[in-house]
Amino acid sequence: MAVLLEAMVAIWLAETVLATFAVWHYWRAVRGPLTAPRFRAPTVVIIPVRGADNLPGLWRALCAQQFPDWRLIFALEAESDPAFPLLTRFIAATRERPDTELVIAGAATRSGQKIHNQLAALARLRPRDTIIVFADADIVPQPDWLARLVHPLGRDDVEIVSGWRWLTAADDGLATAFVCAAHASFSLAPRPRAWALAWGGSMALRRRYLDAIDLRAWWHDALLDDLRLTRAAWTAGGAVLGPSPLLLRSPVRYDWRGAGAFIRRQYLLVRIHMPGYWAIAAAAVTIPPFGWAAAIGAGLVGPRYLLSGFALAIALHQYRVALRRRVASRLWLDPPKRRQRVIDRCAVPAWQLFHAALFWSSAFGRTIHWGGRTYRLDRAGKLRSPPASAA
Repeated sequence: MAVLLEAMVAIWLAETVLATFAVWHYWRAVRGPLTAPRFRAPTVVIIPVRGADNLPGLWRALCAQQFPDWRLIFALEAESDPAFPLLTRFIAATRERPDTELVIAGAATRSGQKIHNQLAALARLRPRDTIIVFADADIVPQPDWLARLVHPLGRDDVEIVSGWRWLTAADDGLATAFVCAAHASFSLAPRPRAWALAWGGSMALRRRYLDAIDLRAWWHDALLDDLRLTRAAWTAGGAVLGPSPLLLRSPVRYDWRGAGAFIRRQYLLVRIHMPGYWAIAAAAVTIPPFGWAAAIGAGLVGPRYLLSGFALAIALHQYRVALRRRVASRLWLDPPKRRQRVIDRCAVPAWQLFHAALFWSSAFGRTIHWGGRTYRLDRAGKLRSPPASAA
């Protein structure tokens, strides 16, 4: 028993040290002066929309972008979507805004609805559109977001640039706090270019590269835009660049059912499209709960000296929390709400066990419930049948 406990605590501490180093490395990358973005090119931003949540904040953030030459396309399924009258009103009432177009895509018949909307927007490109940016409607970007996202494309060796999501609680609910704590544990993970993944909430590429990899064909029967884009780039010998400063606010609110559905869906999609990444995440998510169990066991029946490992793990976690807050402050992101701060610092075993349980629920199945539709995927991540009608 003592040997088993020692092994479990040792593995847990090793994982904790690596996680702490990763967050410290991220903080080190952003704490100094940020390079002023200089590259400019005619840019179009495509945002698929369903529902009106977050649209006021998104619209204000988009109108505040410090970028000289860009236009905006919102792509919706139908005019009956609550977003349509709201966006129409915003466009009519805002004088200082980008050139904005609304595209009605209709119901998807072969791909996911999000991709169907994006493909409809791509059909509206103009000859001078040089840079294509895809973004999600649940982000609240900083004023320099577009400039920083596009800037790396000025290098000849950069094909795709992608940001990453920083979940912020839009309420003070317990379920929301658990999701934000779990997501924060991965938000600052290293993203070396050799194996970085694109994130659909904020990604940019040159138009000629979109055509070269034939992205429309990759998306033809797909549900997920970003991982398919990543695969397309890898197949063509390219890669995704994920600069550390491109961390974006994404306000969320969840009840327990919604929290479970969100986390399971994310990992289920990764398991289907990127099984190697899912296996790495399995270790990262599963080791901490076993570590806490081993530490408790050491306190009850095992060697008492293992309790020093317990103390070290707590200290390192508190240090990671402090570093994450520094990163958020440095990048002008929202500070966490009171309950989220308490949960992140004081209920670590609870939210880590919650995270691990939902992760392992993604180990089975290929059916995705998303955006009011049900999708069934094959082993290659392609849709096996047309999506069911919206609920």
